[in-house]
Amino acid sequence: MANLDQINGLLQSVLAIKKQDSVRAVEAASWLSVVGILKDSSSRPGLPLRNLLRAGKVSGARQATNGRWFIDRT
Repeated sequence: MANLDQINGLLQSVLAIKKQDSVRAVEAASWLSVVGILKDSSSRPGLPLRNLLRAGKVSGARQATNGRWFIDRT
């Protein structure tokens, strides 16, 4: 199981560094995968992160009306 504090910390740090208000889940999943915090799925990019988003485990998570997931800077 991935460390949720590390996941939330990295996502919020990168959003702050990049001065972004939000990021799409697929892009955020690649950030996590590159640093080795949460391995991404090669067949369904973003799936491991989306599973955490659906479970309400990620800070700043929201689902748009089109069904896509985003993480907002908190």
